[in-house]
Amino acid sequence: MKTKLYEKYAELTYDTQKTAAHKPALFSAILLCLAVTLLSGGCGLAQGDFSLAREELSTSRDRLSGIYVTENYIEPAPAQLEYNDRGEITFKPQETEKIYGIFNGYSAASLISFPGLEGYGLYSLMLPADENREAARCNTCDSVFSDLHYTVSDEEESMEASLYVSNSGSQRYYFHPIYQQEDGQFYLLPGSGISSDSPEGMHFSHSIAESFSQTENGDETVTGYRFAVTIIAEEAPENPEVLFLNSSDQVTGRLSAHELDALLQADVPELSVPEDVACLILKQDKSSGTAYTAYDPASEYLEYKEARGDGPLYVRQLHLLWP
Repeated sequence: MKTKLYEKYAELTYDTQKTAAHKPALFSAILLCLAVTLLSGGCGLAQGDFSLAREELSTSRDRLSGIYVTENYIEPAPAQLEYNDRGEITFKPQETEKIYGIFNGYSAASLISFPGLEGYGLYSLMLPADENREAARCNTCDSVFSDLHYTVSDEEESMEASLYVSNSGSQRYYFHPIYQQEDGQFYLLPGSGISSDSPEGMHFSHSIAESFSQTENGDETVTGYRFAVTIIAEEAPENPEVLFLNSSDQVTGRLSAHELDALLQADVPELSVPEDVACLILKQDKSSGTAYTAYDPASEYLEYKEARGDGPLYVRQLHLLWP
């Protein structure tokens, strides 16, 4: 379904689709698509290294520069009461407001934060210089995302990533566009939402896209930006443990959950596999029983998901150095 969001933009659309096309790398089974319900959404944001004042939407074109996902609805500006000369009362909707974001630094787990909001974003931004870097275009995402893909064609730049969530309880997510002004400041605008009362096997995608054309010397150039997030619900296994197996399938060693976590906390998470090890087995507990995943010398990474409170699941990834 495609609908106009703001008349100010040439072609700004919100596309929501149920899809099984975006399979995560770790899973061979196709997750079932569930019916989802579109919800109206709204939001505003606050200002970054500047003041936190809100502003009315300007008339200049600002570049679509990302998508921000929240679990909570953001209240739009309240309507104004107006009286006409006959004494009748009418409600006049307010102009869409924007709240500016804060750039947290290149090394931050969340590149941008919006005061008063808790969420996660994909970004394509022109970012300022710091003591280590010059000002540059940055295409990245917050650490909670995985399966990030960035593609460029003659007419469009596209970013998409997966967000894994717990399969317990109902789910509701809102998707908000991020824009960047010519002066470098960025802000978020109200988006729309999706909910599911049956999260088991939930798998749906939501995208935001904008394109506009410019004509110079009779030649038309089309420029577009697209950001997509796939929400995938699944159970997060617990108590990860790694077993070392030799060529005779005998266990020669193991890594406990604590030892595995210590490796993952390093600046460069990696594991030097001993020479006598032919295979690694990742052992985890699930509600249905114990799950086992095998990794041989063709495997570059060992991966698993971890729950942190009630939020999304985080993908833990350990680089494997085989002898």
